[in-house]
Amino acid sequence: MKKLYLTLLLLAFTSASHAGCMSDKIKAVNEKLKMSNVSETVKNEVTKLRDLGIENEHSNAQLATKYFEDALSLLN
Repeated sequence: MKKLYLTLLLLAFTSASHAGCMSDKIKAVNEKLKMSNVSETVKNEVTKLRDLGIENEHSNAQLATKYFEDALSLLN
């Protein structure tokens, strides 16, 4: 019984520690998007890339990272 509680505790800790792993990248894109003077077309593309990154955050982290990086590069 003790092992079961320990397992559940560790499982809860590991799942909580992975939540929001890309939140810094999402915030970076949002902040640059707010402060940017790019065209509406570029803003729409950045928003689309950000949303794709959010969708893939947990299923495919490499692809999500690429979307966030592409979004940031459009704003630079």
